[in-house]
This record gives sequence, C-alpha cells and structure tokens, in this order.
Amino acid sequence: MASGTSARQLSDDDLAWAIEHAVRAPSVDNTQPWRFGWDGETISLYADLRRGLVASDPQGRELVISCGAVLYTLRLALRQLGLSVTVARVPEEDDDRLLATVTVGPGEPPSEDEQALFKAVPRRHTRRGSFSSLTIDADLAVRLQQAAWGQGARLLFVHDPGPQRQILQLALTASQIRRDDPETRAETERWTPPPDSQRRDGVPARAYRPTAVVDGNELASRDFDLDRNQGLVEPTALPVGGIAALVTDGDTLRDWLTAGEALQAVLLTAARDWSFAVLHSRATEIPGIRADLRRALGTSGHPHMLLRFGYARDAPATPRRAASEVIELTT
Repeated sequence: MASGTSARQLSDDDLAWAIEHAVRAPSVDNTQPWRFGWDGETISLYADLRRGLVASDPQGRELVISCGAVLYTLRLALRQLGLSVTVARVPEEDDDRLLATVTVGPGEPPSEDEQALFKAVPRRHTRRGSFSSLTIDADLAVRLQQAAWGQGARLLFVHDPGPQRQILQLALTASQIRRDDPETRAETERWTPPPDSQRRDGVPARAYRPTAVVDGNELASRDFDLDRNQGLVEPTALPVGGIAALVTDGDTLRDWLTAGEALQAVLLTAARDWSFAVLHSRATEIPGIRADLRRALGTSGHPHMLLRFGYARDAPATPRRAASEVIELTT
C-alpha cells in the first residue's frame, strides 16, 4: 500500500495498488476480461470484449459476471485505504462495455469484517485439487447465503437427493455437450497454455486435472485438458455435501454484474475459513439446460453458477496480468 494515503484523493500509486489486488478476482477460464480507466476523479470499469468466449458465452453473461467479481474486489481494496466508495452500475445503457463507475471520498477505516475479507483475497481460488473429508458447517453455509444476499443475489443450497441428482445430471450433460463442440474445444485450447508457458492469463496446466470429472455423483468440471495429457492436478475426491446455486431475480446486464459481485463476496467469505468451491457454469450456458436447472432448483430466479464447497489447507494461485496492463490513465 502506498504511504501517506489521503482520504480526500486517490493517487495513481494507490489506484495501482488497489487494482493489483482487485484483479485477483476469478474470471471464466482466467480470461481476465476487464480494463479500467482513471481520469483523476473516477475509476471506470470496462468489459474487455476482446477477451470474451464467443463459443461458450456468446451473450457475454459470464464475462460480465467476471467483471462483477473484480468490481467487488476493487471496492474492498479501496476500503482498505479508508475511502468511501460510490458505484454507479451500468451508467450508460447504450454502452455495453462501460459496466460501472467508481468514485471515492473521505471515509471511515475499514471494519474488521472488511479487513478479514481482504486478507482472504490472495487465498481465494477456484478449487480443482483435493479437499478434506469434512462437510462445511451450517454456520458457514448461512454466512455464505448472507454474503450473496448482501450483494443483491441469492445462494440456494440443495441437499435433497432427488433435485441434487437432477442437477448433477444436467451439469454432466452440459459439460459433455460443450466438450464435443469443436468451437468450444478450440476456445478452451486457446485459454489453456502448455505447462512451460509464461502467460499471465488463461488456466495453467498446474490448475486442472488430466481428465475431467464425468462421475454423475460429482459436479462435472470443465474439460481443460482435452486429451492433451498436460493437466498436472492429481485426480482426487471432490467435496461432499450440498450443491449451491447462485441466483438473481432478473437476467439483465445489471443482474449479471450483481451476480459477479455476489460470487466474489461468497468466495471470499468461504476463503476466510479455508473453504473453497468447485465452480460449474456449463449448465447455465445452454438455454434449454438452464431452464431445466431452474425447474430442478424450484426457483423463479435465474441461475448463474453451481458451486460445491469444501475445506482445504493450501491455496495455489493462478497468474494475473499486471495492473499496468489493465489501467488506462486519462488525466
């Protein structure tokens, strides 16, 4: 953190520090589809459409969710500087690239809860390795739901065996459809560099298994390896317990941004307790399966992500681009 931070002004160094932490947010296939503008008064968050997944995410919903996650983390980082944070979401209806503007001013010191969440930022990661045999406790499950609710979304836990089996089967079917689609496969290959790559984006080989999860009793994973035998994560048991779905009442651009903010709030709340999630979004990418998923969940809301939480004691990080690569200074 830059020294001598003023509660009345955000310096370029302070901004770089905040964004350096903000970009630790999750993004679909680690595409990091965001960029920031700074004019000395306002931070603008833009969707970097060049980094969108055209085959699997043609509407850009998952891209916007990724940007919502980085927005939440930016807000949290700015609060560590003792600044108040005001966000205008989707401020220009005719520009689908400008997702939010952020202004800061004098504020109170961060609360203990904000500090604890911020400390979890470098620990949080999408889990593809081993978990302990413990099921997350009820208190944590409630706090995860409260975290989503606090950002305007809902986290629905599904413990009933019947609906859970339906959801697992839908997730497996969606994963198989995407795996067999040539355009999606080519897209996945572009974002999964070989083990010796020095890229600072995409999913590194050390972050996924050599074989995808195809067990109907588990939450199906994305197939990052695609029979290339380059995944380095040892196949291990996935977490036990209920499945959760992240849901918003609407399905607009603003709702997608909300879903991303809620997702990151949930994941950081979990990471505080060394709990991490297996994430699955394939079942929400295919309209017919997404509709079936809504029925299985028994909700009128719109599901954006399936999650299954478990505990672990290590936190491997995936690479990120430097803050200087995503900030455009317009002062």
